[in-house]
Amino acid sequence: MNTQEAFRIAPPEKLNYNCVSRKELDIYKNIGYNSYVMNHYYGRKRAFTLAEVLITLGIIGVVAAMTIPVLITKYQKEQIVVRLKKTYTVMNQAVRMSIANDTWTQPPTDKRYDQAAMVEWLKTALIPYLNGAQVYDKNPIDQFPASYPAIVLADGSTLVLNNNAQIHVLYDLNGNKGPNKAGKDWFYFMLDYNLNTNTKQMGYFYPSGYVFAKSSDDDENPHDNYIYGDRDKMIKFCGERANGYSNSCALLIMNDGWQIKDDYPW
Repeated sequence: MNTQEAFRIAPPEKLNYNCVSRKELDIYKNIGYNSYVMNHYYGRKRAFTLAEVLITLGIIGVVAAMTIPVLITKYQKEQIVVRLKKTYTVMNQAVRMSIANDTWTQPPTDKRYDQAAMVEWLKTALIPYLNGAQVYDKNPIDQFPASYPAIVLADGSTLVLNNNAQIHVLYDLNGNKGPNKAGKDWFYFMLDYNLNTNTKQMGYFYPSGYVFAKSSDDDENPHDNYIYGDRDKMIKFCGERANGYSNSCALLIMNDGWQIKDDYPW
């Protein structure tokens, strides 16, 4: 096939000869329309160089290093809120059902500080209303006193209980898994045996620091368990982690509408 035949096979149907120089037209006639357009106007395909690839990967790595920790922390906070709210609801539902079935009896006063007596009480007053829960004479959480009994819920979260005038509850939302730090995976609650004069209800499971009305005991001592809706105190006692206990972290989360806000002492 000669040059003229190649030209006739691929004629330029819309070629504007006024925009093409004489030299370009001569080249066009010699090599044919298709070959000329592909080589002259489009050029050859060009691959990325190694340096460009490495720079791009570096940028992606920096962005990932900045973004992934933020996403992980956000997810952890969301899971904390979900577990806390669920346990708060489940425990109070169990208390209400126990009261309705006349099984929420108070242990004798002389047994109020007896851990073994509380275990027997739990078996009739609470465990039957917590689906899948088990009670242990000795708690399975390493960082809490072994002498305290515990309730392990169906989802694996654990409530370690100390029998007192009230039942002090150390709630660990993931058992012995890390990080085992106050305000991050374990929190402080209370469980009332008797009639609450403010709610007019028998029994209540609530975050430490919660009180319905201001009292004379509101002396900024975190162990008094009275903060009276003062958010600044909630942040203070949650941040201080007095004696390792997250005295008001759960209360702060509940007070903020079951969410962890930006000023939460993370």
